[in-house]
Amino acid sequence: MFIGLLMWLLPMIVFIATLPFLGWLKPKLRNWYRILAGTVVFIGSGISLYFAAYAGDQGGITAFYFQALVILIYSVLSIVLIILNIIFPQR
Repeated sequence: MFIGLLMWLLPMIVFIATLPFLGWLKPKLRNWYRILAGTVVFIGSGISLYFAAYAGDQGGITAFYFQALVILIYSVLSIVLIILNIIFPQR
């Protein structure tokens, strides 16, 4: 139960903890990060919780893999935005 709760809450905690450190991103990329990453983390974690709570044993397994997918998408999105921040010239 603790691991499931941790997997559900950890991406949200990481997202919220990174918000104060977004000053080094360009303004448009900062807005994209807030919108896309927030959507992925909060909706994805909510769907995982739904699977775990209402679909029995198979739902718990599905929730685990879905949450792993949410973490992977969040990580890839963060890396892509960091690369775009480096590539785009400062205006």
